[in-house]
Amino acid sequence: MIDSLRGAEAVKIAFPILSDNVLTKIVYDMNHRGFGVATDCIDPGNLASLRSFIENKVADNGGEYIGFSGLEARGTFLDNLSSSPEFIRACKVIYEKGTGKAAPRVPFYQVLRCTSGKAGQKHAFIFHYDSYVVTALVPVVIPSEGRCGHLIMLPNTRAIRENYFRNLIDKVLLDNTLTQVLLRKFTASGRLQATKVRMIPGNVYFFWGCRSIHANELCDPDKIRATAIFHYVDSHASSWLRCTLRGKNMQYKY
Repeated sequence: MIDSLRGAEAVKIAFPILSDNVLTKIVYDMNHRGFGVATDCIDPGNLASLRSFIENKVADNGGEYIGFSGLEARGTFLDNLSSSPEFIRACKVIYEKGTGKAAPRVPFYQVLRCTSGKAGQKHAFIFHYDSYVVTALVPVVIPSEGRCGHLIMLPNTRAIRENYFRNLIDKVLLDNTLTQVLLRKFTASGRLQATKVRMIPGNVYFFWGCRSIHANELCDPDKIRATAIFHYVDSHASSWLRCTLRGKNMQYKY
């Protein structure tokens, strides 16, 4: 049960306490099939309020794609989730079990992506690595028919890059027109076996974002696909090289 009962009223919590066995299984699945799932852990009422927020924002934007990063979605359920001790602990334990290192005391980097309209289709099939070790993906609105924008990934294609220069080389090799066209062609034809994740609202999906090449498929323009992403632990946050490149206004979003 996600709800703790007090008298006749249910107090909705942001995230349940996951046992050590459950977290171990999630890490095992992340390592062996690419992603792990915490099932039925987001309360339907919390999802409904966030869904209303999204629908209103998309409507205000003319039915087109809109995204929020950091605290731009302040005042929604995502605030509660990002500060939930249970959710923070789950991500911390997953990081530690997966890397064998103590998790640093760092906040999440949070993104809410609302794909809709023709502009939303421009955000599909953009294959990339995340800058963060653990990615927790919370589906909020997923179409039930047609093109649903499923998550696709080539899981765990590299080790965690401790050195930022090696990470930069990987990113440059991936983030170019030729590589992107080939990945789209080969994953669509089945010549490259990608893992497809059909997400269900209420679940939370965990994967090694900095190790896995991933993107979302197309979503029909008359539908909304919305996901909240919580990134955890940037391995290169203190990199001198990265800070120097960004300080020179170079367009590296890594």
